[in-house]
Amino acid sequence: MTQRYGRMQRQYVNDHPEKKIYPLDCVPTNRPKGSWTNGVKAYQRGKGSGTEVCVGWFHPPRIRNKGWLRWSSSKRKFVPRKIRTASRNVEAEEE
Repeated sequence: MTQRYGRMQRQYVNDHPEKKIYPLDCVPTNRPKGSWTNGVKAYQRGKGSGTEVCVGWFHPPRIRNKGWLRWSSSKRKFVPRKIRTASRNVEAEEE
């Protein structure tokens, strides 16, 4: 048995009325699977026919902490460095 056994079972709205349900479109549908957590979907049981419909998220997926904030576009801007003047001072002392 794996550690994720309990999360692989479907969870239903009727079984957990105290939990908040987040909309399905609160996260992008086309997202890389390695950098996002799985999340827990909320299902609604159909009447009579036994069909199940996903109505939202109990816990929506989130981005894993993999250092993705480190590479923002604002930090990629070119910042000129100060010119080192140590070599100029040495040359001036020799004369």
